[in-house]
Amino acid sequence: MENVSRGLLLGALLLEPAEGWRGSAAHARGAVRSAHARAPPICAADAGPSAAAPARRGGAARAGGDGPSSWLRAPSDMDDSRRRESELEAWLTSHGVYLAATSSWGAAPHPLGIASQTKDQDLQPSGRGLLATRGVRQGDALFRVPEKVCITRRNAVAVLGADIATPALGEHETLALLLMRERALGAASFWAPYLNVLPSTAAEVGASFIWSDAELALLQGSAALNEAREFAARLRTSYSELAAPGGPIDTMAARALAPADAMSFEQFEWAMAVLFSRAINMREMDALVLAPYADLLNHSPGSNAIFEAEKPWASDGYEIVCYADRMYGQMEQVYLSYGKRSNQELLLLYGFVIDRNPFDEVVLRVSLDPDATPRYAEKSAFLRRGGRSDALSFPLRVDRFPDELIQFTRFACMGPEEGALETADYTRPLSVANEEAARTAVVDACRAALAAYPRSLDEDRRLLADKGARALLGGRGYAALRLCMNEKAILERAIRAVNALAW
Repeated sequence: MENVSRGLLLGALLLEPAEGWRGSAAHARGAVRSAHARAPPICAADAGPSAAAPARRGGAARAGGDGPSSWLRAPSDMDDSRRRESELEAWLTSHGVYLAATSSWGAAPHPLGIASQTKDQDLQPSGRGLLATRGVRQGDALFRVPEKVCITRRNAVAVLGADIATPALGEHETLALLLMRERALGAASFWAPYLNVLPSTAAEVGASFIWSDAELALLQGSAALNEAREFAARLRTSYSELAAPGGPIDTMAARALAPADAMSFEQFEWAMAVLFSRAINMREMDALVLAPYADLLNHSPGSNAIFEAEKPWASDGYEIVCYADRMYGQMEQVYLSYGKRSNQELLLLYGFVIDRNPFDEVVLRVSLDPDATPRYAEKSAFLRRGGRSDALSFPLRVDRFPDELIQFTRFACMGPEEGALETADYTRPLSVANEEAARTAVVDACRAALAAYPRSLDEDRRLLADKGARALLGGRGYAALRLCMNEKAILERAIRAVNALAW
C-alpha cells in the first residue's frame, strides 16, 4: 500500500462480486460402396485422366476446390462435431423440441441452425453458435426447450436421491454431481447426446480459474489474477467437502451410482466449468438450469435477448424460451446477453474477453490511512455513521468516471481549514488546495494501478501489432493481453477525465 496526497491510502484493484461459443458446419460423409464385387483396389499406374475429372496443374483432380480430395479422406474433427450436433438435434426432436427445417401444418420452419465454428464480434474464434437459417423478426420465439430435457436440481433429486441432493447442498455442487454421474454412464445416460457436445475438459472452456500459474502470470497487474486464484481455491475447498468421508461422493460410490474415478477433482472441475459457463439462473423456476440447445447462444453485450421460463397449459413443467431482441438476416449469428459483465468476469467464468465491452471496468479500492489522514478519527466515525467503512471501492468504467470517487478524495483530503465534515458539499470543490489534492490523489491512484502492470499500454499495442509475437502468446496469452490493454485504457481515460474536470 502507498500513501498519497494528504493521507489517502491506495489499495489494490479488486474485482467486485457480481453475480460459451461456438460458423459453418461441414457434413459428415458416409462410406462409398461399389456395386461390383471384388473390384481392384487401385487403378494402373499409367492410367490417364478421365474425361469426367480433368487433371490440374500441380496436383490431382479435386472435387470441391483446391487442397486434398474432399471425397476420399479420413473423417475429420468437423465431421465428428457435425455428427454430434445431428445426434443432439435428433434427441431434442424426439423429446418435443421443435427443430423442423421445413414448414408443417400450422408451424413455420425452425429459424435457427447449429454452426460448428463461429467468430465473435471481434473476429475471434468462439466455437459453436446458432445462426439464423431464415429471416427472424423481433419478438419471434427462437426455441422452446422443455424442462424434462434440462439438467436441474429437480432432476438431480430424482436421479441421486433426496438424501444426496439435499436442500443444504449448493445448487452448483448438486448439478455437478449429476453431471459427473451421467458422464460416467456414457451412451447409457439419458443426456448422452447433450453431454457429447459439451466441452470434454475444463481446459476447453478456458475459464481463468483453471489456468496454470504461468498463464495466470500473464495477468500481472490485473485484479483478474487474484480473483482466478481465489476462485480456484474455493473450488478445491468445495470438492474436499463433497469428497469427505461419508459425504455425497462417498455415498454415491457406495450405492454404485458412479465409480470413484468418475468423481475425481478433474471431473468436478470440468462439471463446474460447464455450469459456470452455461447454466442459466431462471427466476421463474427459482432454479439453476442447464438447457440443451439454448446454451449454444453466444454472448453479445449489445443483445437485449434473455431467457424466460414459461409454463404451458396443462403441463407440470416449464419451457425455456428465448425471444429475438431484434431482426436477424439469414446466416447471421443470433446472440444473447450473459449479463452486464466486465472482461474480468467474462474471462473468469467463460474464458473470453471482448474488446468493445461497454460494461468493462476497473475497480479502484481506496482507504483512509490512520497514520496520515488529517482528522482520521473524526472521518472514520463519520463514515461509520453513514454505514461505510474506511475502505471503499469505486468502478472506473469505459464511458464514465464515478463522481463518488472525487467526492471521497475531497473528503479524505479535508484539513481543519475546510470546516465541518457534516456540512461540507462534496459535490463541489471545497477549496483550491483541497481540490488540487483530491484530483492529484485520484490521478496518483490510477498511475499506481498502471504501474502494477509489467508493460505500458503503448508496449501492449506494439506487441499486438507484431503478428509473430502475438502468435507466440497462444489463445490464453492473447486473451490476457487484451484484458490488460482494456483495463489500462480505462485507467488512462480516467486520468484524462479528472484533468478535464471543470473548476
